[in-house]
Parts: sequence; C-alpha cells; structure tokens
Amino acid sequence: MTEPDVTSQQHDAMQRAARDHLWMHFARHSGSQGGAEIPMIVRGDGPYVYDSAGRRYLDGLSGLFTVQAGHGREELAQAAAKQAAELAYFPIWSYAHPKAVELAERLAALAPRGLDRVFFTTGGGDAVESAWKLAKQYFKMTGRPTKHKVISRAVAYHGTPHGALSLTGLPELKAPYEPLVPSAFRVPNTNIYRAAEHGDDPEAFGRWAADRIEEAIEFEGADTVAAVFLEPVQNAGGCFPPPPGY
Repeated sequence: MTEPDVTSQQHDAMQRAARDHLWMHFARHSGSQGGAEIPMIVRGDGPYVYDSAGRRYLDGLSGLFTVQAGHGREELAQAAAKQAAELAYFPIWSYAHPKAVELAERLAALAPRGLDRVFFTTGGGDAVESAWKLAKQYFKMTGRPTKHKVISRAVAYHGTPHGALSLTGLPELKAPYEPLVPSAFRVPNTNIYRAAEHGDDPEAFGRWAADRIEEAIEFEGADTVAAVFLEPVQNAGGCFPPPPGY
C-alpha cells in the first residue's frame, strides 16, 4: 500500500460521477447503483496499475485488455505527441499518409509471401467484421453472389460486433444478442486435450480437424462459402495452436 493518488474529496466526487454517468463495459452495475464503491484505476507504471487508494495491481484486471507495452512509457508518450502535433488523425479514404505507408510496408515484410496489402482497422473485432464484409463484397463484384457463408471453430472467440460475434463459437456469449448475422457455421476446434478421437496421435488429430473444414464446405456447397476463420483464440481459455498434421 502506498499513499493515495487522490484526496478523499476527489475520490468521493469521482465515485458520484461514475455512478451517475459512466456505463462500464462487462460490469455488473447493480452493486454500484446501490452505493458499493467502484474500483478506480488512476495511473500505471510498467506492468502495474494503481487505484485511487494507492493499491498496486498487476495489469490484467480486465482479463482481455492488458497493455503489453507497459504503462508510463515516456518514449511512447513522446512519439504519440509528436504524431498528434503533425497529424492527429486522418482516415485512409482515397488518401495515404506517411506513417500508414511505413507501417503497411513493415507488416507486409513480416507476413507470409503473397500477403502484400494491409487494411487498417481499429481492433480485432473490427478486423474480423471487415474481413467478412470484404469477402462477401469481392464475390458479389466478381459474379459469385451466393458465396456469403463463413466457417469458424467451436469454442473460438472472434469479437463482439454483431458479425464477429456470429463467428464466435461460445454460445453463452452470444445468447443475449441473438438473432445474430446468418450464414455462420461451426466446425470442431483444435483442442487435442479434449479430443473425442485421435487424442493420443497429434498428427492424426490435426488431419481430422482439417478434414472437418473440408467436410463443412462440401456439405454447405463450395459455391456458397466465402471464407474460413480459424483463429484459435478462446477468450479466457487462451490460444491453442493446431497440432502437427493440421
């Protein structure tokens, strides 16, 4: 415990304002509306964050949105300030700007051969949403409008926008928002430790998991499937890459 970062008067004022005006993400609000104190994070330093009472926590309280680069990085703040002083924000709508070109070139150099173009989005869910829309638009513009279905894995997380949530294979996350976007279909995931068969043979299990994709495409009709999303991220379950043979 260290010294508080705010005075008790400031703390009380923030609590009142938070209860009256702030709608927190992924939060149960009944307690705070009944007068329970809302945890108030006021600053960070490296891998730690501090609340208004001076208590220190290892960053990760939110479970999903830790700052991997660390908090309080003066060089990052200076770089952001320098960019904002030159150009705070400008959409890449028929115009380019130097930093977008530079980053796109760097990412293309790191990507596998043939992945040469970069479409920037605001985050993971938006990226999934954009990829699905891009695939559907491409096939419509090339004369194949029936190719609109997408295949993803069960127990896999793809984001919270409606399209990305439709691809997510975690039913309990989707139920409050159904009906979602149609045309999304699921295949078994690559968790070999839960394998119903071939659990003792990674290569055989990898081939089995890959075959389920082909099976789904053939069942739905290859002329109706636009994309396959195989991100193995499972939200709080972590990320389990496919086994050998996949």
